[in-house]
Amino acid sequence: MQYPGYNTGKVILTEGEWYPFKIHNLVQLQDDAYYYVMLDINGLKHFMPAEYYLQYEFNIGDDIDCKIDRINCTGRIFLEPKHPFYKEGEIYAFTLLNYQNHGNESILFVKGINENSIEVRINDQNKICLANVKKVNCKVKGTKKGSLILEYLDISN
Repeated sequence: MQYPGYNTGKVILTEGEWYPFKIHNLVQLQDDAYYYVMLDINGLKHFMPAEYYLQYEFNIGDDIDCKIDRINCTGRIFLEPKHPFYKEGEIYAFTLLNYQNHGNESILFVKGINENSIEVRINDQNKICLANVKKVNCKVKGTKKGSLILEYLDISN
């Protein structure tokens, strides 16, 4: 979906594409939640929930790249900023905290850069053995609301 904005549509924003945004302000709305007011390249303002991005340590005035995650039927744009440490498409070794087996699926819990636990679901067709494993390699598929979406690759040495 595309969003031409409420102006002459200098730049048409498209879902899945990356664009520069400026953090214009931080406001608290009627729902008592805090939102970043993001200024796009057309000069239009968009709200982005601050609660998901506290660990990103954004400041008012920062220029950041955001992906247009979704544009809903009313034209509201949902932004996903680039992660400050992990890059989409890159492979990283994560510390394995724990894992659980559920039928044909395993759930790995790995430690992220901010000491947070990240859930990684893997299809258990190959029945990998994770006993005594300390690190696993995962590919960063993307982020959603500040949380990494990881794909398990293999055991790290």
